[in-house]
Amino acid sequence: MFERLDRYKAELAKTREKKAEIDARVRALEKKCQEEEKTAVHEMMKAADITPAELQKLIAYTKGNMPGGKSVGEIVNKKDEEEITDENED
Repeated sequence: MFERLDRYKAELAKTREKKAEIDARVRALEKKCQEEEKTAVHEMMKAADITPAELQKLIAYTKGNMPGGKSVGEIVNKKDEEEITDENED
Protein backbone atom coordinates (compact mmCIF):
# COMPACT_ATOMS: atom_id res chain seq x y z
CA MET A 1 0.00 0.00 0.00
CA PHE A 2 2.85 2.39 0.77
CA GLU A 3 5.35 1.14 -1.83
CA ARG A 4 5.26 4.36 -3.82
CA LEU A 5 5.70 6.48 -0.68
CA ASP A 6 8.63 4.30 0.41
CA ARG A 7 10.25 4.68 -3.04
CA TYR A 8 9.85 8.47 -2.87
CA LYS A 9 11.35 8.56 0.62
CA ALA A 10 14.29 6.40 -0.50
CA GLU A 11 14.83 8.60 -3.56
CA LEU A 12 14.63 11.71 -1.37
CA ALA A 13 17.24 10.34 1.04
CA LYS A 14 19.52 9.43 -1.87
CA THR A 15 19.12 12.88 -3.41
CA ARG A 16 19.87 14.57 -0.09
CA GLU A 17 23.11 12.57 0.14
CA LYS A 18 24.08 13.68 -3.37
CA LYS A 19 23.25 17.28 -2.48
CA ALA A 20 25.47 17.11 0.60
CA GLU A 21 28.32 15.73 -1.53
CA ILE A 22 27.83 18.46 -4.15
CA ASP A 23 27.66 21.17 -1.47
CA ALA A 24 30.94 19.91 -0.01
CA ARG A 25 32.52 19.92 -3.46
CA VAL A 26 31.29 23.49 -4.08
CA ARG A 27 32.82 24.65 -0.79
CA ALA A 28 36.12 22.94 -1.63
CA LEU A 29 36.21 24.54 -5.09
CA GLU A 30 35.36 27.96 -3.67
CA LYS A 31 38.26 27.60 -1.23
CA LYS A 32 40.61 26.58 -4.06
CA CYS A 33 39.51 29.61 -6.10
CA GLN A 34 40.13 31.95 -3.17
CA GLU A 35 43.59 30.48 -2.59
CA GLU A 36 44.43 30.78 -6.29
CA GLU A 37 43.29 34.42 -6.34
CA LYS A 38 45.46 35.17 -3.31
CA THR A 39 48.43 33.48 -4.96
CA ALA A 40 47.90 35.42 -8.20
CA VAL A 41 47.74 38.75 -6.35
CA HIS A 42 50.85 37.88 -4.36
CA GLU A 43 52.75 36.95 -7.54
CA MET A 44 51.70 40.20 -9.22
CA MET A 45 52.88 42.18 -6.19
CA LYS A 46 56.24 40.42 -6.26
CA ALA A 47 56.59 40.97 -10.00
CA ALA A 48 55.78 44.66 -9.59
CA ASP A 49 58.07 44.83 -6.54
CA ILE A 50 55.50 46.59 -4.34
CA THR A 51 54.50 46.11 -0.72
CA PRO A 52 50.96 45.51 0.51
CA ALA A 53 50.85 49.10 1.79
CA GLU A 54 51.88 50.41 -1.63
CA LEU A 55 49.26 48.24 -3.30
CA GLN A 56 46.62 49.58 -0.92
CA LYS A 57 47.59 53.16 -1.80
CA LEU A 58 47.60 52.35 -5.51
CA ILE A 59 44.12 50.86 -5.34
CA ALA A 60 42.79 53.80 -3.32
CA TYR A 61 44.30 56.25 -5.81
CA THR A 62 42.97 54.33 -8.79
CA LYS A 63 39.42 54.24 -7.45
CA GLY A 64 39.22 58.03 -7.48
CA ASN A 65 41.12 58.65 -10.70
CA MET A 66 39.69 56.34 -13.34
CA PRO A 67 39.05 57.82 -16.80
CA GLY A 68 35.49 59.02 -17.25
CA GLY A 69 34.66 58.25 -13.63
CA LYS A 70 34.19 54.59 -14.53
CA SER A 71 34.98 51.71 -12.22
CA VAL A 72 37.95 49.44 -12.82
CA GLY A 73 35.52 46.61 -13.61
CA GLU A 74 33.79 48.65 -16.33
CA ILE A 75 37.09 49.54 -17.97
CA VAL A 76 38.50 46.01 -17.76
CA ASN A 77 35.27 44.43 -19.04
CA LYS A 78 35.13 46.87 -21.95
CA LYS A 79 38.75 46.08 -22.84
CA ASP A 80 38.04 42.33 -22.62
CA GLU A 81 35.03 42.75 -24.93
CA GLU A 82 37.16 44.69 -27.42
CA GLU A 83 39.83 41.97 -27.40
CA ILE A 84 37.19 39.30 -28.01
CA THR A 85 35.75 41.32 -30.89
CA ASP A 86 39.24 41.78 -32.38
CA GLU A 87 39.93 38.05 -32.12
CA ASN A 88 36.63 37.20 -33.84
CA GLU A 89 37.41 39.55 -36.75
CA ASP A 90 40.70 37.77 -37.55
